[in-house]
Amino acid sequence: METRVISVRTPRASVTALEESAARANVSVARAVDWLVRNSIDNLEPLRQLGDSPDPCNAKVDARIPVATTELLRSAAAQLGISTSVYIRKLLYHFYISKRLRYVDSNGRYTLAFRYD
Repeated sequence: METRVISVRTPRASVTALEESAARANVSVARAVDWLVRNSIDNLEPLRQLGDSPDPCNAKVDARIPVATTELLRSAAAQLGISTSVYIRKLLYHFYISKRLRYVDSNGRYTLAFRYD
């Protein structure tokens, strides 16, 4: 499987939360990023409505993900009018830190949704 490296500056808290989540799921950080991105593209509206991370971007996520995922990421980011880095940063920040996002099962597939609890 052909892969591409993505490298994103993001708040340290986001990186730590991603690493801990990947460890709990017994997967690599790259596989966790791949899952998060693939399951976020069916519903871009939550990311459209949320801002970029307000915290300093003092850490970096490097992940080798499938080319198919990077193409989906580029397309989704273009639809939102943001860079792929901002897409990843918003996704990680609002899923792990602000907890404004969650994944829900929709017709047997996970998709991104707002968290209202």
